[in-house]
Amino acid sequence: MPGSFLRSDAVAQTTIRLLHLALLYAILCYLGVEVALTLRDLRENDSSSLQATFEPRALSSPAGQIPFLGVTVALEQYNTPHDRQQALNRLRGAGFGWVRQRVDWGRIEPQPGEFQWAWTDQVLTEIAAAGLVPVILLDGSPAWARDSVDRPPSAPSENDMPWRLAPPAAPETFARFAAAFARRYQDAVRFYQIWDEPNIAPHWGNRLIDPVGYARLLRAAAVAVRDADPDAVILAAALAPTQDRGHTAVDEGFFLQRLYAAGAAPYFDAVLVQPFGFGTAPEDPRSRVDALNFRRAAWVRRVMVAAGDAQTPIWAVRFGWNRQVQDHWKTVSAADQLRLTEEAIRYAQAHWPWLAAMGWPEDRPAAPPPDPMWGFSLIAPDGKEHALLSVFAATAQATTETEPSPTRDLLFLRLAFLLLASGFLLLWAALTARTLPLRRWQALYRTWPLSGKLAVWALLLTVYYLAVWPPLILLCWLAAALLIAAEPVSGLMIAAAALPFHFQHKELRLVGPIWAVPPAQAALLATLPALAQHAIHARVWRIKSKLSAAYPVRQTSVAVRNAHRADLLVAAWIVISLLAAGNVWHWPGYFVGLWEIVVVPTLLYIGIRLLAAEPRQQRTVLTALFAGGALTAGFGGIDWLLGGGVSADGVRRLMGITFSPNQTALYLLRTLLVGVGLLAAGGLRRPPLTASCILVAAALLLTASRGALLLGLPAATLVTAVAAAKQERLRLGKRSAVLLTLVAGLTIVVGLEIVLLYSERLLNLETLRSRTLIWRDALALWVQYPLFGAGPGGFYWNFPAFLQPSPAANPSLLHPHSVWLEYATGWGVAGLLWLSALLFWLVSVLRRPLLGPQAWYRIGLLAAIGAALAHAQVDAFAALPELAAWNFAALALLATPHGTNE
Repeated sequence: MPGSFLRSDAVAQTTIRLLHLALLYAILCYLGVEVALTLRDLRENDSSSLQATFEPRALSSPAGQIPFLGVTVALEQYNTPHDRQQALNRLRGAGFGWVRQRVDWGRIEPQPGEFQWAWTDQVLTEIAAAGLVPVILLDGSPAWARDSVDRPPSAPSENDMPWRLAPPAAPETFARFAAAFARRYQDAVRFYQIWDEPNIAPHWGNRLIDPVGYARLLRAAAVAVRDADPDAVILAAALAPTQDRGHTAVDEGFFLQRLYAAGAAPYFDAVLVQPFGFGTAPEDPRSRVDALNFRRAAWVRRVMVAAGDAQTPIWAVRFGWNRQVQDHWKTVSAADQLRLTEEAIRYAQAHWPWLAAMGWPEDRPAAPPPDPMWGFSLIAPDGKEHALLSVFAATAQATTETEPSPTRDLLFLRLAFLLLASGFLLLWAALTARTLPLRRWQALYRTWPLSGKLAVWALLLTVYYLAVWPPLILLCWLAAALLIAAEPVSGLMIAAAALPFHFQHKELRLVGPIWAVPPAQAALLATLPALAQHAIHARVWRIKSKLSAAYPVRQTSVAVRNAHRADLLVAAWIVISLLAAGNVWHWPGYFVGLWEIVVVPTLLYIGIRLLAAEPRQQRTVLTALFAGGALTAGFGGIDWLLGGGVSADGVRRLMGITFSPNQTALYLLRTLLVGVGLLAAGGLRRPPLTASCILVAAALLLTASRGALLLGLPAATLVTAVAAAKQERLRLGKRSAVLLTLVAGLTIVVGLEIVLLYSERLLNLETLRSRTLIWRDALALWVQYPLFGAGPGGFYWNFPAFLQPSPAANPSLLHPHSVWLEYATGWGVAGLLWLSALLFWLVSVLRRPLLGPQAWYRIGLLAAIGAALAHAQVDAFAALPELAAWNFAALALLATPHGTNE
């Protein structure tokens, strides 16, 4: 009774229980943070993720055949051979075994084929005379070899170093120089470093940082050097420590991962890092992307081991602490510099057998004394030796035994305690929640008018939109789960409408890593409790009995068989995606792809199948699916009217809420045809539906997507005609004629608009040529993994290795711009068989006669899928998260009956 619910004692008890739950929630959040911190500490202290199958310092590793300690020098600053020899002898006496000297290509080959070897001849002779091993950094470029974007605007600026650090326009020119150098000095030089710090500006010229571009340069140079000097050891460029992952700086881990994706691993014998201390001690245990410290070398090592490259050693080619007051490297005292340097060397010798060499940043900078590099100098500006030299002399001969650390055992105990406590509190919270009148509240909520429900959702979504604190975000999810449990279809509606807003995600910072949760995924996560409750009680015979009650008994077997085949398709999709794991090397990319392309679409499919079994519920979900696309068109149209978009072939193309007009068109094409189906089905909302369809059609036209307009719309017209012909035993009715007239008229109008407005774009065949090159390279990727492909998300992490150089080559593609190659490269022959089964199922649905106005929902969906498949001949079909989820939503809606004939 409502009266009993409002009694003061009941209110007091409920309030106490809610406060109890709030306290438990706060404690659980704290314990969750502690668990995350402990897991991170365990990962950073996991020595098994650092070890190789053998010690790279052993003679079996070419890059390990070098003295452990070295230093970077700038011998060009000395005016006489005597001064250079004296400096080299001093370094040898201090215990250094190798010196790294930069050789500027632009100085050696100022004109093509004209080499000036006099200086390098003399310097390499002097290094050998001092008993030191030369490590030669081949870097820089002459003006004649650079691209036009990397040349100074005027001749006097040519001597500016940023311009000289740009890579050549053609890697082959640098390779020829490197080969000439190797041929001349193969008896004096064994270690060749190819370029320096290509992961930060300005070391990659006046352009975006491009790991795959550096991989091409490295490949060309490595092949040329090894041909000229078979004994050469190729060192990858020393990567600068940075936390960024943008256009002008890319962290070492991601840069390395992209090098592996480009197939560069065979072309280097060691990875070079620069783990400066940045003011923290070597004992600082942080080893992750957002920590700039000495242990950063261990984080890079984990990236290499995770990529399957445990056998390649690392050189800490520059490490150390700076004693000069500045901000870049942070500042320590001279005494601390001595202590920290010695501790770092001893720690590396004791704990990092995969570290083949350590190098001090600078002997004596070729710069004025105010330069921060003097904070590393082994020589004072007045010529006096710094005490650092004695540190290297003492540690050069020292040996340190590895000591086991009890840290991991303590961390495991801590983790076990935290998990036990969290489990106990979760059970306590669940038991407390069961004492709340949740069912009564949900029943009361279901009786509210629509305006009241919308007000509650508006308040919750506003709080969620503004929330940045993870506990508050999680609390919003819990509140949404309670509301969705009362009306499960509402969760499906929000998820369907939010699909195109994939990039408008909510970021949860979980102790370092950031979990980006798109709104559709958040809605599905909040729907999971309701879905689990229905799944537990769902049985095949219960679904069949519901169908029998809603539709004629003679047609129930057809509906169940249709749904059963769709369920098998979804199950097979999961299986082939798991089988593709055997070809995976980059597991984070695979898991992201598995979640976005497989798990999320499957959850949406199951949700619609279980929670939207009635025709009214299915129409609600379908309307939400259309509304999300229409909202996308609205945002895109406003942006276009305000001057947004991107220009191509003389046309300003609508881009919308994505980063590509083509990606927007892929979704709007589906949306338009779903809207046409809803409009043809009739109902009380025809005026707003008509306006929305016009808005979507206009936005689609403004995208100027040739695939959507020239392939998608004609295919949709054909599918609509075939499906409509099946109505009422091939007799077209009034509604069919109206719909066909509408679709045909729309196609004709759009065709005329294309000819009038986009003639320049239509005549430009450059995109088609670039597509053929992409297909050629994608076919090579499929040949590499023929049976099960590279897996979901694997195209991005494998395609660069098969990318042939061309002006239009794009190593950042997410898919091969062909539905057939999309499934072939991602899932191999198994994927092509799955796609064939999907097409067969769709044709069987298309061939079945349809009756009643609700059949137009299905016709709209079939037309949308047909248009999507036609468009996907030159673009994506399921490679993008929003498209994959849309496809499975359509599959679920087609798998369940819409009309009375099912």
